[in-house]
Amino acid sequence: VLSQDETPLLYSLVFGEGVVNDATSVVLFNAVQSFDLSNLNTMAALKLIGNFIYLFITSTVLGVVTGLLSAYVIKKLYFGRHSTDREVAIMMLMA
Repeated sequence: VLSQDETPLLYSLVFGEGVVNDATSVVLFNAVQSFDLSNLNTMAALKLIGNFIYLFITSTVLGVVTGLLSAYVIKKLYFGRHSTDREVAIMMLMA
């Protein structure tokens, strides 16, 4: 539907939004999975929300740090300008 070559910013925004939705659902699933929802009270609900916020923030920080580190390594290591194959290989190795 979207061509990456014609509208790269729009493509990146739509792809990034999908990744954020996937990450949010994984974090929410992990937060809910550890709780016994059969006897849910106010304290358990607050603990669930706190656990979700903690997981979301730590995951976001880890992702940003990893992304910045990857960008720095790709920028500083000279493997030839505009070599997408090498950039993708480095990103796969760092993932």
